[in-house]
Amino acid sequence: MANKLTRRIGAGIAALTLSAAIFTAAPSTHNAYADTPSTEASTYLVGTGIYDVTGAVVETGSFGYASGQEMTGLHERLYSHAFIIGDPESKDRVVLVSVDAGAIFPNIRLGVLEQLKQKYGDLYNSNNVMISATHSHVANGGMAVDQLYRIASNDGAGYNYDQRIVDTMIAGIVASIDRAHANLQPGTVQLQQGELKGATKNRSLPGYNANPDAANYADNVSTNMTQLAFTAESGKPLGVLNWFSTHPTSFNIHWTLISGDNKGYAQYMFEKKMGSDPADPHAFVAAFANSATGDVVASQGNSVSAPGYEGLPDDYQNAEIAGKQQLDKALELYNDGGKALHGRIDSRTRYVKMPGYTVHAQYTNGEGEKNLCVSARGFSFAPGGENGPSNIPGVYEGMTKGSFNILDTVNKIDQSFAGALFRLVGATISLGDDPCQAEKPILLADGKLGWTPTVLPIQLVRIGNFALIGVPLESTTMSARHMKESVAKVLADDGVDSVELVGLANAYAGYVTTRAEYASQQYEGASTEFGPHQLGAFIQELEGLSHAMIENKPVVDDAIPTLPNTKLWAQRPGVVFDDKPIQEEFGQVLVQPQASYATGDTARAEFRGAHPKNNFRTLGTFLRVQRLENGVWVDYLTDRDWDTSFIWKREGAAYSRTTVEWRIRNNTPAGTYRLVQEGDWKNGWNGVISPYSGASQPFEVR
Repeated sequence: MANKLTRRIGAGIAALTLSAAIFTAAPSTHNAYADTPSTEASTYLVGTGIYDVTGAVVETGSFGYASGQEMTGLHERLYSHAFIIGDPESKDRVVLVSVDAGAIFPNIRLGVLEQLKQKYGDLYNSNNVMISATHSHVANGGMAVDQLYRIASNDGAGYNYDQRIVDTMIAGIVASIDRAHANLQPGTVQLQQGELKGATKNRSLPGYNANPDAANYADNVSTNMTQLAFTAESGKPLGVLNWFSTHPTSFNIHWTLISGDNKGYAQYMFEKKMGSDPADPHAFVAAFANSATGDVVASQGNSVSAPGYEGLPDDYQNAEIAGKQQLDKALELYNDGGKALHGRIDSRTRYVKMPGYTVHAQYTNGEGEKNLCVSARGFSFAPGGENGPSNIPGVYEGMTKGSFNILDTVNKIDQSFAGALFRLVGATISLGDDPCQAEKPILLADGKLGWTPTVLPIQLVRIGNFALIGVPLESTTMSARHMKESVAKVLADDGVDSVELVGLANAYAGYVTTRAEYASQQYEGASTEFGPHQLGAFIQELEGLSHAMIENKPVVDDAIPTLPNTKLWAQRPGVVFDDKPIQEEFGQVLVQPQASYATGDTARAEFRGAHPKNNFRTLGTFLRVQRLENGVWVDYLTDRDWDTSFIWKREGAAYSRTTVEWRIRNNTPAGTYRLVQEGDWKNGWNGVISPYSGASQPFEVR
């Protein structure tokens, strides 16, 4: 959260509190495998697929900042990126999916698995399908089923669940997997790794520096980028999937245009360089997934980041700078090549009930056998992260049990709405102490309220000599290192020589910190729901999955997740009808662009439009930038492209004004262009939805 949700959810008790909390020198890079000869590759079955999951772009919330912002349009479409790797001699397969989303909630994963079972039987299942989110804070909300995260997804009208958005997300993920399945062919997977320094910074140094082993590492953030390159046996490039730890929070907490943020930019530009079009079922797929996001933010902050984390005043530039750093490294790794993966395909997933879970003594830092706690958020959850604090008076990071007077703190809170909510939460819900939570003074007893998930999936996937850990958390840099090192130690004798962590995978449950970080109770420790030994529990489970994989033994779920009945939940009313002044037509231009523009300018036109929720235009577009070529108007850009924006505004009860913007790049060829807006309007008499289109007058780009 970039101010980030989950950090913002903290920055949120202002936001959550119940409902509503730099430009640097070019990063240095190093390719760990640049001079390493490739090992002979195993021939796998490989397939890639991409599909649109954008959903609603207006009158919806987002998940990440928990600030109640109401989305007003689209900057860039969101996608599900799927990669399948299989053993050609058996049915052993793994499916890796990275989605442009704030988080993957349990209803999304279970919905995807249900549809896959209907189509493919047991071929794709809970063990071998890993779905993770990039964690964009300006992607669509409306999908959470746990109350805490529903509150964090509130739109401007207080709604936080939309079944159409849920269905669109599930269908899009499944469609991307369908495409990858249809594209399966013999090929190879190369592991490419290198360092990207200077692109990120640690936002929670007091917590990180509390680690007794901090001096053992050169950096206080993970500088590693891990990338898989997929190539057909014919030599045709099929896709890339990489992991780099950062927060996609280049767009600020007040931003209201749907976007994939800095990772969306990197994906778009990589695919553009490969000549890829998401509408093509056989398109090259580039996915910039996330890893350990817990205490890491982009060095290039956003326009409202706190001092020390600032970005430029223009968040488009901030996102592009942070995205280009990742893009350039990924291209370097791709061009240099890497290690060809070889060996068997395997996977394990276990659902674990967290409250009361027994953590054995070897995983508790010398504190003996312990149980995990009923989930709760601490007081230091309320101030948010250092890069985007909530600025609620009286609360701060590092609030440990006994270090302050809870009643005094509650009484000091100002009389603002956020302060009133804070006092309500603090005074009526959670003044009770829970010794299990150790240093954490409880602000929000979300577990006792049933507001958070209690059964979480923990996953381990193996592709030959490479392993992936999937956790439904935002892991701090050090906690991720400990998990990876533990798995690597167990699997080393079985031929695994590289392990990566996939964060925000398969569900979402806040943060995980080391024991020392937890004791310091920074934002991240206060947001580690199940107490001081949560990391120990995950390491214990991951080692168990590793041993089961080596011994070729199945694992049994500790518990089965259950979902609430969402059919009775209040959802924002849909479009009743669209209207317009009698003298106007849908698609009519209200404000024409200028007669000419220079590169670097922004061309803009306004139209009499209709409500974008009439049709999400999946794999379609709300806008076109067209260029006149030999007397014919040819599409130059659509709403998939980084340099365009579609903005919607309601006028009165049923009028819509839409704006198409085009930020004209310096390398745009001179010529004649026009702006087109497309949409669908709903007839109030019969409910029929019909398409419309309008085009601006031509203009010149010099």
